Amino acid sequence: MLEFIIKYWLEIGFAIICGAFSYLFKRLMTKQKQDAEKQKAIENGVQALLRNELVRRYREYETKGEITILDKENIEHMFEEYKNLGGNGTVAKMYEEMLSLPIKIVR
Repeated sequence: MLEFIIKYWLEIGFAIICGAFSYLFKRLMTKQKQDAEKQKAIENGVQALLRNELVRRYREYETKGEITILDKENIEHMFEEYKNLGGNGTVAKMYEEMLSLPIKIVR
């Protein structure tokens, strides 16, 4: 057996190294996939929170019939990030309606 190992030590060593690299590569790929899934879940959660806040603010300002300039700037920023996360649809229409509300003069 020792004679066999000595004769083929290079091939055995190469097989062990390849096996170790394969194992490590698979672990790395699995971790990377889990991280990507987690990142996507975080993005979806943030998008849902932004959507919820935009809808809530729409109802508030639509009821008041006006919006302050600071609130308008906040809405614009929220919608921009919502859109960057892939959001669209009904919220875009609400956003446009909020922008068209009269500006409240704060004294």
